[in-house]
Amino acid sequence: MVPALGHVSVGVSAILRARGLTHPLPHTTSGTVRKKWILILCAWTMVGLLFAAQGIVVEKVQGAHVNWVIEGALELVWWYVWAAYTPLVMGLAKRFPLTGPRVVLHIAIHTITSLTMAPVASVTQYFLSLGLLRFVFHITGTDVLHFLSPFGVGVLFMSFTGLLTYWLVVGLYQSMHFYQVAMERQTIAAQLETQLSHAELENLKSQLHPHFLFNSLHTIGILMQEDVDAAGHLLVSLGDLLRMALAQRENEITLQSELEFVGKYLEIEQTRFHDRLKVHMDIPPDLLGVYVPSLALQPLVENAIKHGISVDSTAGRLEIAAKLHNGRVRLCVRDDGPGPAPGSLLRFGVGLTNVRSRLKQLYGDEASLELTGGDGRGCEAIITIPLRNSH
Repeated sequence: MVPALGHVSVGVSAILRARGLTHPLPHTTSGTVRKKWILILCAWTMVGLLFAAQGIVVEKVQGAHVNWVIEGALELVWWYVWAAYTPLVMGLAKRFPLTGPRVVLHIAIHTITSLTMAPVASVTQYFLSLGLLRFVFHITGTDVLHFLSPFGVGVLFMSFTGLLTYWLVVGLYQSMHFYQVAMERQTIAAQLETQLSHAELENLKSQLHPHFLFNSLHTIGILMQEDVDAAGHLLVSLGDLLRMALAQRENEITLQSELEFVGKYLEIEQTRFHDRLKVHMDIPPDLLGVYVPSLALQPLVENAIKHGISVDSTAGRLEIAAKLHNGRVRLCVRDDGPGPAPGSLLRFGVGLTNVRSRLKQLYGDEASLELTGGDGRGCEAIITIPLRNSH
């Protein structure tokens, strides 16, 4: 169990490093900066064109003569001024977030900054627009007033718009930051869940191997005195089984692969029980390719043999079945042992508890493991999982 948890710990550290959560100031490449500027310019260009279109439509409705080129250019000047200020505002929003214990202080800082930056942006926009009219469109004198309000009125009006723009940028940055953090946490949680699922698989293997070795080597020791050929065959089966278990790295494998593993396990058990153990399989061919949790059936088979067949000399029938039920795959393992006493509470051992935990991690509430008594005799374990034909 310890190595598996250590593996998870290493995996967590790797995930955090990969996400940059262990470094407060991640390195920013020139390509990233260029991409950010392009996105900012594109965003403000779209906003400017929308406002320009709105202004042109309003003036057209009022019956005024409109030069859409000049109107559009003046509108873009204003928003490009704020495009230049956007990285600064985003930096302030990052430095003074509107969350945490110091949120009141941060709101005060943003308020003072917005009251300063909005008039500066308005003055900048006014003189840039004035220069555009004079030197590009050659509009001078009183004709300028057709496109620009007087300095005081224009700066005052645009300062109010600037205040709204500043807080809009801060709000958008906070929203994107919250979304990014939420996505990173979700990704880390998913990767951690995968790591934990692998840890559960390794833990199951660590329990599986000693059990196999103890029982199988004991049987081999007895057979060496009675039937050397049978003992040799058992050694080969044990080697194949351990090789398959050690080579298994995936959390899900095809049902056919899982049944091959269970078959190797049953070869060993049939050597122990001789002709008493009868295995009956009811597996539709079209279900052999569906994916099931690795090492899911073996603990159920082991539980049926240990608590059912081995405790009753008259028992010996083991049934393994698979079928589709309401769009899900049901895997059933049933024995004809004495079964639980009437009214008794069925308990999950370590192996079945491990299987149920892995089902929860892999499929959530879409999977289940049930343990029920038979009709007066035997016990049945049923795994229900979503139908998956491929990864």
